[in-house]
Amino acid sequence: MSDLTDKKLGEFHLLRPLGSGGMAEVYLAEQTSLQRYVAVKVMKPSLMAHSGQDMLLRFKQEAMMAAGLNHPNIVQVYTIGEEQGLHYIAQEFVQGSDLATLLRERGKLDLASILHVMRQVAGALKASGRAGIVHRDIKPENILVTKKGEVKVADFGLAQLGENTQGRDGVTMGTPLYMSPEQVSGKELDPRSDIYSFGVTCYQLLSGEPPFRGATAVQIAMQHLKNSPAPLHEKNPQLPRTLCRMVHRMMAKRRSLRYQSAEEVSEDIKTLIAAQKQGRSLDLVRLPRLEELERLAEQERQRHLRNQSSEQPDNAEDGGELPIEAPAGAVAAAPEPAARAVERPRRPEPAPAPMPESDDDDPPPRRARPEDSAAIDLTPAVDVTFQLLIFFMVTASFSMQKAFDVPPAKNTDGVSTAVVVPQESETSAVKVQVDADNTMFVEETKKATTFRELLELLKQEKGSSSDVTDVDLELHPDSTHEARVIVIDAATQAGFTRVRNRIIEW
Repeated sequence: MSDLTDKKLGEFHLLRPLGSGGMAEVYLAEQTSLQRYVAVKVMKPSLMAHSGQDMLLRFKQEAMMAAGLNHPNIVQVYTIGEEQGLHYIAQEFVQGSDLATLLRERGKLDLASILHVMRQVAGALKASGRAGIVHRDIKPENILVTKKGEVKVADFGLAQLGENTQGRDGVTMGTPLYMSPEQVSGKELDPRSDIYSFGVTCYQLLSGEPPFRGATAVQIAMQHLKNSPAPLHEKNPQLPRTLCRMVHRMMAKRRSLRYQSAEEVSEDIKTLIAAQKQGRSLDLVRLPRLEELERLAEQERQRHLRNQSSEQPDNAEDGGELPIEAPAGAVAAAPEPAARAVERPRRPEPAPAPMPESDDDDPPPRRARPEDSAAIDLTPAVDVTFQLLIFFMVTASFSMQKAFDVPPAKNTDGVSTAVVVPQESETSAVKVQVDADNTMFVEETKKATTFRELLELLKQEKGSSSDVTDVDLELHPDSTHEARVIVIDAATQAGFTRVRNRIIEW
């Protein structure tokens, strides 16, 4: 397709190319009616000549899928149109880069940044999963990161509604490096397939490389079906084992042994983030849902061992005959007492069947051994120790002041000159709340998403009650430090003299 720079498609003036994909060319454009920048995806005419209406249907489908999802972590679609034989989609322009580019430029990200990305992607998948939509192509290239650190999932070009999740004529669609086993097999998909692809993406974020490689797409795809990824903790010993176990559980071969929804993933990620903010070791954090899934995996492994010499159990409802194996390093549970109620004569044992491939490799929770202590990041503990030291120093200073019994000073008339400091009374204040997505609310009902909007709302509150000087700031545990700085800056410019903040979950 020739360069369309400076061409007009409806109300969109194409300014310069942004990139190219399998289906479309992407341009930065100005929407003249609203005077804003947008990204315009223009479908390649060559595809129309080759695939005709089928490809056009997929192109329009992307717009319909994304337009039905209104979430801060999903790229918003504005409109779809056709001009001079060119079909296009106008969508939100995200100023930043995709996650794959960030990994190439910076290498592995720090743990806090990775958890930040994971939380926001999980939020996007939670929204699409609730709508019954399977993205089918979750990968670093489709995860955009703005300059402010906001994460947005893009490219719903392969997405399908839950009731129709196979490609046309049984064609498997997706990117082999990140495809789920059921996707490779061409079976029906549900949102748990996106959880697998998200797990593969997290594996790459944490280790610096995808779990499987091969010379061809077929070789890579077959490894998703049969091979177990190398344990994350071996790839990067500094990683918290709890996080490694969580990612491996997202990548379980059998869907019933993965997290069953992005909401479950999101809750466990939030638990880890809260623990990190408190300076706690993530290895000491318990994730009940993860532990429950690990117990189910071990039970399935034991059931497989009892039946390995007989017919394979029916796994049809889980999307195929996929192997079951205990986490690496796990100790097999003892057989149930009922199994030994009747002693049978011994007979020659057949050669043991080879153990099937594993669907996860990390061990279950265990007590830390002395040799593991080197792998624990002690930096957060140092911060907590320093805070405790400051606390005790302040407490001791107050105790020392009380220890000295100094009579109050008196003037020549015998009247005490001691200054009586009145107890500070509870004064009225303007309440500002910041939720987990960094959306700000003034007096609970007035919403602001930018610094400018918040400043205007605070100026209005100040103008209606000039005697109010304080702002009560309530921060959600998952909100960012940048949001807190924005509120303080806006309050200062609006004329408030004090911001009292606290962390509270609502």
